[in-house]
Amino acid sequence: MEIQDRLVADPGSYRFQDPTLEKMNAAFTDVIPRTQGGKLALLNLGNAAPGQNNIVDGLLKFQLRRKAVQLVGYLNGLDGVLNDRVQTITEESFAPYRNLGGCDYLGRSGNIPREHFPAVAESVKKHGITGLVMAGATHTLTDAASLTEYFMEHGVDTKVVVVPVTLDGNIRHSFLQMSLGFDTASKVYSQLIGNMLTDSASAIKYWYFIRLMGREPSHLALECALKTHPNMVIISEECAFRNETLPDVVNRIADVVAERADKGKNFGTVLIPEGLMAHISAYKQLITELNDLFKECQT
Repeated sequence: MEIQDRLVADPGSYRFQDPTLEKMNAAFTDVIPRTQGGKLALLNLGNAAPGQNNIVDGLLKFQLRRKAVQLVGYLNGLDGVLNDRVQTITEESFAPYRNLGGCDYLGRSGNIPREHFPAVAESVKKHGITGLVMAGATHTLTDAASLTEYFMEHGVDTKVVVVPVTLDGNIRHSFLQMSLGFDTASKVYSQLIGNMLTDSASAIKYWYFIRLMGREPSHLALECALKTHPNMVIISEECAFRNETLPDVVNRIADVVAERADKGKNFGTVLIPEGLMAHISAYKQLITELNDLFKECQT
């Protein structure tokens, strides 16, 4: 896919059009008494993302409206669960971290293996936690669903909620405007890409090939392309749809370079998504076969 000069991002794409969620939240507010107490615990899992600390800010604002609610957080994610390291969340302790990126206020860990579900259940019962707020990406969503089923099967009266946190932008739902971190990541990357575009156009002798994060989906690469207008952006999903090989992709890039050279423009910028190789048919099969072989390996 090539981004044309006049193509601009739709500014309305960030506005939440469906009023259903707002009506649902309003209904919950009316049903649940403001005097009702409870104890909420925040558990950070997976990789950190921009703005993740402000999940705590949201919980503190919720506590302002419901004074009987207590807030705690597990230090360093799953490690805090296993080693019983729980910290009370207060406005005073959180103030230096407000509006900062990452999740260094509480820390984080990897996701929860199923064998640690009993430890999580024991911890929430020990501390009287009525609501477990898990912050993470797609693996965390899966863990939350499995953990909820485990709680129901074993009579653990703790509700589980997930805040989608990933800069990959690969979590979609009609009730979800955007995963936390995607907007900031796309703007930061776009600023850097814009600097390279300016340098390329100034030097008029360099081609920049910029590989962007985002795992398998190309959401982040496309969003940055819409913001910066490079000469070309590779979309992994389009490559898979066309069943392209790696030489096909290279030839398309070479065609753009040659076409610009014919116009006397020996410079430009190409955006390449991180997950491109996983969508190339030959390499996708190779990765599948390697994964099958690694399943039999023991370390």
